[in-house]
Amino acid sequence: MKICVIGGLNVDITGQTAAKLIPHDSNPGHVSLSLGGVGRNIAENLVRLGAGVSLITALGDDRNGLWARSECEGIGIDMSASAEITGMPTGSYLCLNDDQGELHCAVSDMRVCDCVTPDFLRGRLDLINSFDAAVIDANLPEESIRFLAEQCRVPLAADPVSVRKAGKLWDALPRLTLIKPNRAEAAELSGRPVGTPEEARVAASALLGLGVRRVMISLGEQGVWYADAEASGQEKPRPRQVVSTNGCGDAFFAACLIAMLEGMDTRTMARMGQAAAALCAESRAAVNPDMTWQKVLGRAR
Repeated sequence: MKICVIGGLNVDITGQTAAKLIPHDSNPGHVSLSLGGVGRNIAENLVRLGAGVSLITALGDDRNGLWARSECEGIGIDMSASAEITGMPTGSYLCLNDDQGELHCAVSDMRVCDCVTPDFLRGRLDLINSFDAAVIDANLPEESIRFLAEQCRVPLAADPVSVRKAGKLWDALPRLTLIKPNRAEAAELSGRPVGTPEEARVAASALLGLGVRRVMISLGEQGVWYADAEASGQEKPRPRQVVSTNGCGDAFFAACLIAMLEGMDTRTMARMGQAAAALCAESRAAVNPDMTWQKVLGRAR
């Protein structure tokens, strides 16, 4: 299958403490540099799960941009439709995890994504519509998301990215085949609180009422609430050893999308997503380099 991802790419700077995190102080630990970005992470996961993937994004005309393009092409992501933007820095993401791998705070600089305008996308629309599905993330400008929702003829899936950016997806909701918000993002989009699985059920029902075909609400340690017009329920997580939770949602999303295109039902999609998220949690990298579809199937069973 061939999937087009339109979204953010950035350089991840990740710090993880060696012991319990002490706020407002210098914490011993380790710092790593890697590629990230919701769209890019989903694209890499899709490649590792066996799909042919094209990533459409904007890079800065800097060393990070050259490095990012080379690394993406090296793992099999087609970058030919992406562009370097003169005078802009490549996106960056700075995050701090505690000794258990849980995210405490992060700062994201994704200004370069504002250059992915409707005009930027218009010349790439025929390419986008030649794929089996398209993925968007809310790093894109709101008018670009609206343009893609109106012009895409293939199944369209979306990741809200964050609470602050989730609202960009409102106009696109009736067009979405799949959406994967966390609790806070689901609350923002549905207008309903999402704390418990029951509240997730109500929020998912509201999103279905707005036109979304399949909803996956991440509940953290409680797993995920899945829903479509015919069924809904809670799928529990499948971790063995948590090294880092960075990127787990992107792995979940990629496996869900593959499962959907394989014709699996929504409950099975959620199971595959949880299996991929568990594999991701066992790696310090945002994308587990050992991720494969066979391993996802094995963990799901």
